[in-house]
Amino acid sequence: MGGHTMKGHARNLMSEKVFAVGNDTPLAEIGRLLVLETVSGVPVIDGDERVIGFVSETDVLAALLRGESEDALARDVMSHPPIVADEFMATDDVLGLLRQAHIHHLPVVRDGVLVGIITPHDILRYYVERTLPPVPERA
Repeated sequence: MGGHTMKGHARNLMSEKVFAVGNDTPLAEIGRLLVLETVSGVPVIDGDERVIGFVSETDVLAALLRGESEDALARDVMSHPPIVADEFMATDDVLGLLRQAHIHHLPVVRDGVLVGIITPHDILRYYVERTLPPVPERA
């Protein structure tokens, strides 16, 4: 692997373990999920597991600081329409999309259905693996 473009698709970057919430999930429950699972955002999905929005840590914080009721729901605080990547979107396009949209999380879909998420940690790992010399093979 030479040069600075890396072959690969969104699916090579993403974490398959993705926590998602429904649009009627209460704010308190989303907050709890973010803290317990140490994730900084969750996709909001409908009954068919299609991504309809995204709630980030920042969205939850903003809602709490605004004094939103704890009965507020995901649909009240989520950003939508969501920005998602198809699992076969080229890695460089994924990075470009993150840059343009000023977002740090990107749900990954297959035929519109949620299959994974690309997080800041995933991007960081990608850059580190791409720029650090490979570990020498042991003889």
